[in-house]
Amino acid sequence: MAPQTPILDKFLGSVAELVQSRDGGKLQDFLQIEPPLSEIYQRMIEELRQRYQPGPRSDAELQQRCETLVPRTKGSSSWSAFPTFMRLYFSFLRDVNVENLLETYNMLRALLNQCVLALGDSQNGVVVLPTVLYLSKVLAKLAMGLDRQPELIAHILRMEGGADREDNAEKVTLVEQSANVVREAFIKCLTDRSGTPGPNGKPEGKRMGIYLMANLCLKLLFKCGKLRNAEQMFASISAQSPPLMHFPASQRVTYLYYLGRYLFANNLFYPAHIALQAAYEQCHRQAFKQRNLILTYLIPCNIIMGRFPSKALLQRPEAQGLAEQFEPLCRLIVRGDYLAFREYLSYESQQGQWFARKGILLTLRNRCEILVWRSFCRKVFIHGGFLGDPQAQGARGPPPFLYLHKLLVATNWLQTRSKMSLTNGTNHAPYTSAFGSQIISHPTDPDYIGLKDRLNISTNGTNDDHKLMEKYGDYLAPTAFFDEGGYLENNASGELIDGVPDSDYSDYSLDPYAEENILESQSALLMGELESILASLLTQGLIRGYLTHRNPRFAIPGARLRGALPTGFPNVWETIGTRESEDDSVPGWVKPAPAMLGGSALAGIGGRVVNLSGARPVGLQ
Repeated sequence: MAPQTPILDKFLGSVAELVQSRDGGKLQDFLQIEPPLSEIYQRMIEELRQRYQPGPRSDAELQQRCETLVPRTKGSSSWSAFPTFMRLYFSFLRDVNVENLLETYNMLRALLNQCVLALGDSQNGVVVLPTVLYLSKVLAKLAMGLDRQPELIAHILRMEGGADREDNAEKVTLVEQSANVVREAFIKCLTDRSGTPGPNGKPEGKRMGIYLMANLCLKLLFKCGKLRNAEQMFASISAQSPPLMHFPASQRVTYLYYLGRYLFANNLFYPAHIALQAAYEQCHRQAFKQRNLILTYLIPCNIIMGRFPSKALLQRPEAQGLAEQFEPLCRLIVRGDYLAFREYLSYESQQGQWFARKGILLTLRNRCEILVWRSFCRKVFIHGGFLGDPQAQGARGPPPFLYLHKLLVATNWLQTRSKMSLTNGTNHAPYTSAFGSQIISHPTDPDYIGLKDRLNISTNGTNDDHKLMEKYGDYLAPTAFFDEGGYLENNASGELIDGVPDSDYSDYSLDPYAEENILESQSALLMGELESILASLLTQGLIRGYLTHRNPRFAIPGARLRGALPTGFPNVWETIGTRESEDDSVPGWVKPAPAMLGGSALAGIGGRVVNLSGARPVGLQ
């Protein structure tokens, strides 16, 4: 006689009632999986293990019992995916081994996959929407926990052959796998046809879970660094989602936070600023942790556009720990010391590592240095430029200008001071380099240390030469190479393919920008780079005026009314804001469609008379 299952019977009866009443929230409360489970669940698990032991026959019997949970039409279930999901749920409770984390993850992902299939039903799918969200959160928590501690499953992956995969094949992490499952649930919610579709509709049915699933999926994508996979999500939301304003504040804030971070990562700083600012303003005032996260990206987004945080903002409770990172950065930008700026944002520095953990280090490096050069040029102009003749009248006299050789001298002084600080003041020579950039200087690549003073090598040289050949022989003396004509030449003897150098290059460092003959002086090279930087500032509108090349100058015409500094060095934030605000739409943020021309929209212009007597025919110039 088969063992009795009174608790399982009662559980199935309660689930059937909840499905009949379409109470999805209560159903989610019933379908618990996270340990520790209560005693009633432990007793039901014992019944499952005694009555339905693992095996095809027992699983088929359990499937038949789950078929009674939903109405049947013409001998078959009208919602076939749900009984299968319930059978997998009971199998999960019966068979799961929490000590085997990878197996637990795979079982949970299969369970969520089946629940997503049940969510796809057009009539009853909305009942399992809270359950899908609950299982997705549990799966995401497990995946991110294993991602932080990969050693917990490393031995299991080796046993399963995971370590023998091809190196050139892109590995899909557990977090990314979880994001793919959650994205399927997001698609089911987004494509639901209940309610009014389009940007004018309100969330109904499964569409109420659009941003719940989107936020969880975005969290996983940011965790595994797959931001490109979020692009299609934002495009789908823009095309099919109801306006964001119809959803609860917690969902709005979370979504705008991830949207702002995505736009920031794609260098769309102005729309990112709008999204992050809205998230900060709508976030609850007591949610200090969440507001701190938003400010972590809102502040650098504004700094890049020339808007620095105020002391009042950095003194707020939610800004704790941010002033120590951003205030020195702002001071360096204002000071115009590009060498100190690079040192501050170097990865070896404590601040650089903090910015790197937040994922904004490279963006700050690339986008803020041009602001540093603007400040540097402005200071040199103030102290060494011609600000205009106040006694000149009308159009007489030259416009304000700056000789670029003064900027060159200031740059050399800045480099000298920096080198003196690095050498404890023992070297007073300005920084010079035989090849390449005079401004963008980097230390020698550690892989090439040893080549600088040993270029006169041969295959039959000293012990040092032999060591050098052992390390770089595949580059200096390969077994085969392509000649200038593109023909493959064998080099079995291992001769140096470029021959033994006949000149002493010990004074030069290996540099990708090296040339055979240096035709220009160091000052001319540096002047060329300074002209390029000023040209970039002019192109971006961060300074206004023109450059002369023959007699290198930066001139500021039209400065008689407002003055040289306001005209030639306009406010960066106002300049960028004016240009970007022409289109203040934010990709991925669905707002209500503007009222169509008609009805109340015409009420404000009724009764107006337009005089067209002076209008010319179309086509006339």
